[in-house]
Parts: sequence; C-alpha cells; structure tokens
Amino acid sequence: MSTALAQGTPLRGRDPELERIREVLEHGRGTGSALLAIEGMPGIGKTRLLQEAALLAERLGYDINPSRHKGGYARCPRPSGPRLVILDGAGPLPQQPRHPAAGPKGTPWGRRPGLHSGPTRTATPAGRHGARARTVWLLAHRPGEGMAAPAAALLGDEPRGRSERLALGPLGASDALRLVHDVLGADPSPALVRLVDQACGHPRLLIDLLTGLREEGGVRIAAGEAELLSQRLPERVALRVRSTLERYSGSCRQLLCVAAILGDEVVYEELALMMRTSVSALLPVLEEVRATGVIRDRGGQAVFHTPLLRRLLADSVPDTVRAALEQEAQSLRRAQAAKRRAEAVPAQPGPHAPERTGLTKTQQALVGLVADGLTNQQIGRRLALSPHTVNYHLRKLFKRYGVSSRIDLLQAVTGTR
Repeated sequence: MSTALAQGTPLRGRDPELERIREVLEHGRGTGSALLAIEGMPGIGKTRLLQEAALLAERLGYDINPSRHKGGYARCPRPSGPRLVILDGAGPLPQQPRHPAAGPKGTPWGRRPGLHSGPTRTATPAGRHGARARTVWLLAHRPGEGMAAPAAALLGDEPRGRSERLALGPLGASDALRLVHDVLGADPSPALVRLVDQACGHPRLLIDLLTGLREEGGVRIAAGEAELLSQRLPERVALRVRSTLERYSGSCRQLLCVAAILGDEVVYEELALMMRTSVSALLPVLEEVRATGVIRDRGGQAVFHTPLLRRLLADSVPDTVRAALEQEAQSLRRAQAAKRRAEAVPAQPGPHAPERTGLTKTQQALVGLVADGLTNQQIGRRLALSPHTVNYHLRKLFKRYGVSSRIDLLQAVTGTR
C-alpha cells in the first residue's frame, strides 16, 4: 500500500490506542519524558498509527524528530517545547542521521516511507547533557524483535520518566467492514464478507486484497454494493507474500510453506516429521518463523494468524510440488494413525478398562485423543478421518455409554464414574 493510500484512508479501530498515545504525549508536555513501545506483527498498522501520532503531537506543540531536514516529520525547532522522536522498526540506535537510501529495504507487508528510521544526533536522551528537554519516544517493532534501545538508555535518570508498552492487535469485524467501504466505496456483498473474514482483521493484508480485486476486476460495484466476481486471489497479494518470503532464510521459507500445506493448525511433531528432523532441531528456525508474525503458538501447535495468509503461502508452492507434499502429508498421517491405533490396544486389561477393551481400535484411539483435549478437526487430522466421521464415532460412543459430554464419556470408558 502506498503512503498516499495509507494517509488518505481513515484510521479504523484504533481509538483506544490513540487515546493511550495522547496520554503519553500529555505526560511529555507537562510532567516528564516518556517512552511508548508499540509492538505488532508486520502489516498490523504500526506505521499508520505512528503517522496519526505525529499529527496529534504537532497539534499539541511538539517538535517532531528534531533537526531532521529531509524526510521524516521534521518541523521548525521549538527549543523550549517538548520533542517527539519516532523510531519505526527495530535495530541499534544510530548516532548520525542516515540517508533514506541507507536504510533497510523494508519490512514484511511493505513498511511505508515517510517515517524516520532512527533518531538523529540532536535527539539526546533525557538527562544527559545540560538542561533536560522533555522527549517522548515512540518506538515500533515486531514480535520477537527487541526495541531499538532500552527504556533506561533513552530516559536516563529522568525521575518522572514513563515507560509503557502497547500491543497492536487486529481490527474488529465491524472496523474491517468499514475499511472495505473506505477502499472500495461500497458495502461488501455476503460473498466478499466471507473472503474479508479470512484476513482476520489484518489491515495491510485486507487493503492489498481489496485493492488487488479492484485493479484486476475481481469486484463489481452496483447499487452501493461491492460484489465478488471471482474467488481467485489477486496477483498483488501473491506478489506481496513472495517478496516478503525473500527477506527470510531458506529454512524459514521452507517451514512456513510446509506448515501452510499441512493446515491452519499444525502439530509440531507432524511438522518435524515432514521436515525429516526433530522438534528440538527446529527451535532456531521456529524463532525466525514466529518473528514473521505469520503463525503463533497455541497449545503445542503452530496456528496461522489468518486463513488467507496460509492459503497464500500454500499457493506460493508450485502445483506439482504442492501435490507431492500433500500426498506425503496424507501418507504420514495414515502411518501415524495406524501407530496410534496399535498403541491404543492394551496388552493386559487393567481394573478400570473392562468397557474400553470392547472398543474398536479407531474408537480407542479417538478416546485417547479426546482425553488429550483435541477438537474434532484435530482428531481427524491425527487419525486421517474427516471431522464428520469423528463426530459420527463420538455420537455412537455417547449412545453406547448413555452420556452427553466428553468428560462423562472419559469417565465411563475408564470406569471412574
């Protein structure tokens, strides 16, 4: 997304965050220096929020990124007023002003120009040389990346210094729909709403998707409604994903693509088997994968933040390679399911297992996975069954034992009721 589009599109769903920024800026005007670290996955809107913060600070009388005369948010110096320093992205604190061309190529999902990539030499931390100048630092960084400088280094021995962290999450459903109207100038049709929901409130992904659909004729505006004409994802979004993947190591790209083919939720053990390694050997590359913001941890699994990102990653794999990987994953799951069914048969029935020995191997394996707290979809992937088939087996077990919940089923099977 271009800077013009970012600045021309209203900022949606960030009122609480802007109020928090206002409080920090008011503190800087009347009390002392402050630091606010804004953390969020790539494309979640950190740079856009910093743009609004700079406008707000200007209205409050701040000198923004002092002495920077090219790019950034340079304004006429106000020696007696508070100063705002904006640092968009992690990295060491530079001591000299840097030419924009000397900075990094960009960040995933396209960091926008127009924000200072580091404070200048004159933006001295509070309490270091002579009189204190109240300074507010706004630092934006991605999860897994440290801040450009610790609070102690920036605030010095400021007695009234304030240091806070602001986690930026996805947009809510209603704000995402407002963003659709902002970009397309019309309300989305039900089919377009379903596609938009797959972006899970990710602003950059959502804007790229909508802009690409409009550019490629994937939507038609009629009677105030944006109608989706094709389920094909725009090339604009696919290019964004490919260019993003190029910024990471080959191991990181490989793991993300394999995980995307495995599904929205991936068991680490299964991912390690597909990668022909162990979970412990994956730890270094998993750190890099988490820093991309594409996946998160949940209960021992890697979960994609958005179904749309997973789909785009899977589509980035050539068709023949993808088909081979899908076949390999199915074979792996069948082998794992057979192993679990074999392990589920007890060698000697215990005192609490008379009913369980009467179950089929599939039912025994299913009960074991229910005990592990897995959902029907997760159980289906482990046993190479469809969620519908898993639900069918559960209904039969509920009827057999006269129960209506998973907890009661486990108690009945183990004889502890």
